[in-house]
Amino acid sequence: MIEKSAFIVGAARDCEEGLVQTLPRLSRLQQSFTRTKFFIVTNDSKDGTEKVLRQWAEDTHDAHIQNVDGLAANVARRTPRLAVARNLCLTALRDDLQRGIHHDLLVVLDLDGVNANLVEEPELSNAINSAPDDWAGLFANQRDWYYDVWALRHPSWCPTDCWKEVREAGRARFNRKRKIKAAIDQFVTGRQKKISPDDKPIPVQSAFGGFGIYRTEFLQHSLYLGLDSQGEEVCEHVALNEFIGRQGGKLYIVPSLLNDTPLEHVPGR
Repeated sequence: MIEKSAFIVGAARDCEEGLVQTLPRLSRLQQSFTRTKFFIVTNDSKDGTEKVLRQWAEDTHDAHIQNVDGLAANVARRTPRLAVARNLCLTALRDDLQRGIHHDLLVVLDLDGVNANLVEEPELSNAINSAPDDWAGLFANQRDWYYDVWALRHPSWCPTDCWKEVREAGRARFNRKRKIKAAIDQFVTGRQKKISPDDKPIPVQSAFGGFGIYRTEFLQHSLYLGLDSQGEEVCEHVALNEFIGRQGGKLYIVPSLLNDTPLEHVPGR
């Protein structure tokens, strides 16, 4: 067990099938912490996402669903919309803290299926309890292929926004398609790799990989952002992680903290 209380959050839209697979594993997270509270934001789903969530919450201790239908009409682009949903989770965490309800950890996870087979106990607790003592945030590795390079910042592995590099290539006057393909091969798929679960924790400036866990003392004034200063879409996790880094918080990918690579990112699929 992890001798900490956890505020466990996610955002869900049109992911009914993934939810059905993931919610049983989400419920079992209650066994990994001394106390848990769940808070999930959903909006504008056209499938049974909200119904599945509501039914699960009725049967789960301290589980709360916030619906923000209409968000898609007001925030058209995906990453700013995700940032709004994730910031609502941060607001709920801070509201609890102001009311004197303390949570040691914030657990952020995707609900579309990648965490349906999140590493079980005792491996989950072992992965977190054996992490470096100075950690402020820990992130998952994947069994097949580390895929989430958009959220990744590492001095040599992925120092830049991979899709910004691709957009830059797309501005070429000649051989535009070929240059875009070469940029994707170099900056996106070329950075996706297999990480052995036996490797040591990898220090990063940002990551996510579908599952992140943060010490709440580093989140007091942090914020998710889905756009950069030029109005371009960016991975919303990067701004939050960079804020933590500016406070001196250390972030790590934990190779033994395993979930699954989305099928569209598995080589050969």
